[in-house]
Amino acid sequence: MTAAQLAELKVPRSTISRSDDVGGMFSFVLPGVHRVDGRGSLSEVQRGHAALLYAGPHSLLTGLTVLRYEAVRPVDRGDLASLNRVHVLIPHAVRRASHGFVRVERTVAMPHWRERDGLRLAALPRAVLDAVRQSTDEDAVRAVIFDVIQRRLVTAEALECERVNGQIRGSRFARLALEEALNGVRSVPEADVRRAFLSAGWAELLYNPRLYLPDGTFLALPDVYDRSGVCLEVDSREHHFGVDQWEATMTRHSDMTAAGLAVLHVAPRTFERDPGSTVTRFADAVATRAEWPKPELVVIPADPRLREEGVA
Repeated sequence: MTAAQLAELKVPRSTISRSDDVGGMFSFVLPGVHRVDGRGSLSEVQRGHAALLYAGPHSLLTGLTVLRYEAVRPVDRGDLASLNRVHVLIPHAVRRASHGFVRVERTVAMPHWRERDGLRLAALPRAVLDAVRQSTDEDAVRAVIFDVIQRRLVTAEALECERVNGQIRGSRFARLALEEALNGVRSVPEADVRRAFLSAGWAELLYNPRLYLPDGTFLALPDVYDRSGVCLEVDSREHHFGVDQWEATMTRHSDMTAAGLAVLHVAPRTFERDPGSTVTRFADAVATRAEWPKPELVVIPADPRLREEGVA
């Protein structure tokens, strides 16, 4: 509660000010904000409530604070793990300084918001961009952006719109990650693969396109696809180690092979140690299929710009 709310309840100011010293029912949290009947550690929700009370009625939670409520796992990656202050947005005309565990940011563009657990949370595209702009770790930024897109919490297009219309400072890594995401990339290992292929001159490959048989049956979503029919799958232990996952991988491989595709596999660690050999193997497979007819498939690129242009 705020000191003003306690005053409305006729709680004497002297009672509040002495409470921390004599073991009373009120404990100081932030200037003008007190906790009632409780001296243990504050939960994340309590920290959020306290921060909003401190920052004022028009404030919103944003950045990593919102992403932690959404259980976005990569927020504990790289330098993001050490950023534990509650991030609050306030209108630019309001004067309120950061204090204690609260980081206050003034903005001329207050975003839309939603309520959760009684907390005012900035719309997710803004929260994501506010979070990653704090990081100097490119892989941490990529991991956050790929995670929220992969889990369908927000679209790459919505994030790109927020980036273009938002603050430029600190957004370089977000711009690079979103370029990868808009091209269909959905993980850091996939992004590394794409960069290696681009460096080798492979600019026309598709990433995570949807492949359909001529009758409309969905076939696969390969990590990398060349229109000759050669695919590359980046198989991490996390997603392929269990029996069920392994069986699903083998079934998908068989279906893709039966449809006339050549499917190569690489583990992220193997690629990281020697990316050139993977690119060479892929190039050899494409060259081998040069005289073969292309597989009869319907290819829907993940990149919405290519879909609009009717490239595939």
